[in-house]
Amino acid sequence: MVDSKLIEYIKRHLQKGYKKDELQKILIQNGWSKDEVNEAFKSMNSKQQPAKTIVEKPVQQPVKQIEKPVQVQPHQEHTPSRQDQLAVLKNFILSSRSKKLIDFEIKNALRSKGWPEDLLEQGFRMVGPAQQIKQIEKPVQQNIQPKPMKEKKPINVKKIIWFFVAFIIAAVIITGTILVFNYVLGLSDYTISQGGEDIKGKCLELDCSDMKEFAFSYAQDALTSAIMIGLIASLIIVLLYAFLPFRNVILWVVNGLYFVFLVYIGYIWIAFSSSI
Repeated sequence: MVDSKLIEYIKRHLQKGYKKDELQKILIQNGWSKDEVNEAFKSMNSKQQPAKTIVEKPVQQPVKQIEKPVQVQPHQEHTPSRQDQLAVLKNFILSSRSKKLIDFEIKNALRSKGWPEDLLEQGFRMVGPAQQIKQIEKPVQQNIQPKPMKEKKPINVKKIIWFFVAFIIAAVIITGTILVFNYVLGLSDYTISQGGEDIKGKCLELDCSDMKEFAFSYAQDALTSAIMIGLIASLIIVLLYAFLPFRNVILWVVNGLYFVFLVYIGYIWIAFSSSI
């Protein structure tokens, strides 16, 4: 004879939207034999129209995913052992996690159905921790857009050649001007001795070749330092002109300084000439 509690249990869960295969699997896992379950379904089919209630009831129930673990067993003589309950609990946890439910929601659903706390803790320990980090990171990785790579500007060869030529010209001009400056200094510093006195601005030779040789030697001694100063100064000028936005200001400043330097050389020359 079919147990009436089993029939009532099947009717109640068919009305909630469970399918026949799902109920058979749950009942067998909880201690009912396959023959008893099949006999209960046959008894129901013989008394009423099949599946009429199931079709008319809404299938999608919000509690469907969390009601599968059976709390109250319809048959007290077939109470499952603790190992059987852990097996059912383990399958339910894994199934719920696959449906994107977190452990907190799963535990609350199981507690609401009367599952004891110690059984829940043991079941979750058997299953292991959920890999929640991957679930959190995936949408973040999808939203991250790679930064557009900056296009490399092609090298302007003509511009580089222009700056190099400007550097050479500036170095030659500055170096030459420094040599002229040292030559004029050599002329003004040339000293001869006459009657036990040191006299500047006078020559021993009629063509002043002795003074010219001294001034040339004076400038030649300063050749290395003049070249170094010319190269460094011209390099600084070219770099400032190439990378700073206010190029016209740089040119005006450089030209102004160069003009002042030329005025100073002229002043030395005029002072030397007036003393001859």
